[in-house]
Amino acid sequence: MPTLNARKLQDVAAVIRAAREDAGLRQKELAERLAFSRDYMIELESGKGNLYTTRLFRTLHELGIKMTLTYGDHNAES
Repeated sequence: MPTLNARKLQDVAAVIRAAREDAGLRQKELAERLAFSRDYMIELESGKGNLYTTRLFRTLHELGIKMTLTYGDHNAES
């Protein structure tokens, strides 16, 4: 399973995109499953931050908290 230390929103965005692509989903398909707009998925995968995500990553950095993202076949671990 791929693992990445996420230091910024763009790191999270890259993992979301890679996991979606590995699952064989188009942005529109994933957005529909989650009841999001495709435009939101585009922004999410581009790492476009908003007030909340910016504050989240600033807080994590200030407190020395590391975020590690791992993705793969979630059905294999069940």
